[in-house]
Amino acid sequence: GLLLQSQGQLEDAIREYQEAVRLRPDTPLMRLNLGIALRVLGHRDGAITELKQVVQAYPDHLRARSQLAAAYQDKGEHQLAAQEYKRILVGDPNNFSIRFNYATTLMALKDFAGAASELERAIGLEPDVPEAHALLATALSARGNLAGARSHLERAVALKPDRAEWHSQLGEVLARQKDYRAAIEAYRQAQRLNPKDVDTAYSLAFLLQQTGDLAGAAGAYEHVLTLNPGYANAHYNLGIIKQQQGDLPRADQEFNTVIKLNPNDGQALINLGRTKLLKGDLQDAVSCYRQGLSIEPNDSSAYIELGSALLKLKDRLGARSALETALSLAPQDRQALIVLADLEQDEGNLAQAETIYRRLLDKQPNDLKVLELLADVLEDQAKSEQAIEIYQRIVQQNPRSAEAFNNLGLALQKHGDQTGAMAQYRHALEIKPEFAEAHINLGNVYLAQRNFAAAADEYTKALQSNPSSVLAHYNLGVAFAGQGDAENALSQYREALKADPHYASAYYALGLIYLNQSNYAEAAPAFESYLSLAPEGPYASSCRESLDKIRQAQVGPARSPQGTELTNSATTH
Repeated sequence: GLLLQSQGQLEDAIREYQEAVRLRPDTPLMRLNLGIALRVLGHRDGAITELKQVVQAYPDHLRARSQLAAAYQDKGEHQLAAQEYKRILVGDPNNFSIRFNYATTLMALKDFAGAASELERAIGLEPDVPEAHALLATALSARGNLAGARSHLERAVALKPDRAEWHSQLGEVLARQKDYRAAIEAYRQAQRLNPKDVDTAYSLAFLLQQTGDLAGAAGAYEHVLTLNPGYANAHYNLGIIKQQQGDLPRADQEFNTVIKLNPNDGQALINLGRTKLLKGDLQDAVSCYRQGLSIEPNDSSAYIELGSALLKLKDRLGARSALETALSLAPQDRQALIVLADLEQDEGNLAQAETIYRRLLDKQPNDLKVLELLADVLEDQAKSEQAIEIYQRIVQQNPRSAEAFNNLGLALQKHGDQTGAMAQYRHALEIKPEFAEAHINLGNVYLAQRNFAAAADEYTKALQSNPSSVLAHYNLGVAFAGQGDAENALSQYREALKADPHYASAYYALGLIYLNQSNYAEAAPAFESYLSLAPEGPYASSCRESLDKIRQAQVGPARSPQGTELTNSATTH
């Protein structure tokens, strides 16, 4: 039997050992080699039966007891294995292998404190066994001792640098310590040693995502998917990244893949809805949100986004229902209350919207977004003085915001304080000289003062920052017309229409100039274009009168409804 076992012929060896036991049944040591051979071949129950008989006859036989403990361990009976190892250590306390194996059983029993204690003693016996350091690191990590775990893992990889799984384990510990740079390098080293380890590849991708390296994370997830195309979480997280990067078609594709892999993934359905909402596919977004919420009914954020989509679809009743559900789940949710206020404002319930915004400000008095929304609803209620006070608060809290000064200027301008408005626009431009909107608004004040040259200068500066601004082209045309420069005015109106062919006021302005030039062939189509776009617009009556005069060939100087020149269009904030 021994000869056959040495030659690797275990089945034949077992038959010889069994024959030896039959011949000498009262000699337990005959069973030792039989038990060992049975264990090697995976016959655990048979091995345990034979080895128990040896141990019963020879309680202090360390080899027999260690083999019995190992057989219990193989079978998953860790409590019995631990008892056997512990008995051996009573008689042989300096046996490194037994102490190490005892620690592994304690790990299986989740006795991490006991395992750590045994491994520390084992390392005291043999300090340079890397497996002992790695296992001790696992025990310490499980107990939250990350510094100790890191130290022992660093020792393990120093002793055996080619073990990819230890580098990966070190990466996990370093990430938990928030030493992200070192963690990323540890994962990358693990990946270099074992490029096909999909779990390490995923851990690296996830950490890159968590630390804000979206491009690196996207590439890492792509690598995960080359290793395992059906890795649903990798598709999901890649979809989140693509959504954040604005690559909505790819995000759509990734979330759809997740749903094909797992049709009941509610979060994937909700994120697909979010992607559809960002793309403007409102009906599809609503459908996805509803499917996702049937699986994840407690996701208040999804109800808020569903409410936003329904509000854009003018389904105010559905929007209100979704928002009320969101608030039943999260009664103080800021975003839900903001969207609800938007709904109230959309329905004309301005006082209710104001009340909601003031409730939010009671909790967070310096919430800039809510302050801006409150100022907007105050302006809608013609409470201009209160709106100005709110804008002044915003400017005080955010003194480097060009946008805040611009909005305060608009509020002052609407209130009739042209001088104050100009000061705010100039302040905005000191902070942000290329701020096209502030140049346009400052130009509008000059235009209202009939300072056409100064207005033209501001509109020109706006176009240097934003060459496709419809409003800047149009108002520059008005400024040129005010100076009597018809050709440049015509050029700017045409530029406005290149940028936006549906900008009705530019057609009216063209018509006026052509009419005053007696160019009826050009004037009539311009007026007709205005009427087709804005049949009830502010210049509709003047267009009809001008067309009548053209038809009668009795054209006199045309007048704008508000005076002898066109009014500029004011920007909104």
